[in-house]
Amino acid sequence: MEVPEPKPNDHAVALLQEAPLRELIAARVISHVVALGQAGGYALEVHFGERKAVLASSRGGPRTFASLSTVAVLLQRLGFPKFEVDASGYRPGRIRPAQPERSAAMKAGKLPKAPRKSAKSSK
Repeated sequence: MEVPEPKPNDHAVALLQEAPLRELIAARVISHVVALGQAGGYALEVHFGERKAVLASSRGGPRTFASLSTVAVLLQRLGFPKFEVDASGYRPGRIRPAQPERSAAMKAGKLPKAPRKSAKSSK
């Protein structure tokens, strides 16, 4: 389980993927989790020992949650159902830009169908 070590005088926030977070929770190392308000949603700041990290997205940046209920569902699934909320930086808005063309296609039932998964052949 690797958690990036922040460099001295480096104000960049350490990012933590979900799998190592799950391990830290199972090891009972997490002291508390804070949902930090930001533009369009919340990021999760995880505190363990003298360190803290932000939950990362699969794309490498901080993971942003559109609602606190989504945060609660994730943390319950991981086995750490209690968290604090710091909404001081929260600004309502969208996490991603609207896609009016996709919305119109969805309402008209004209979205392309996802390719079907085929059964894996055994060798």
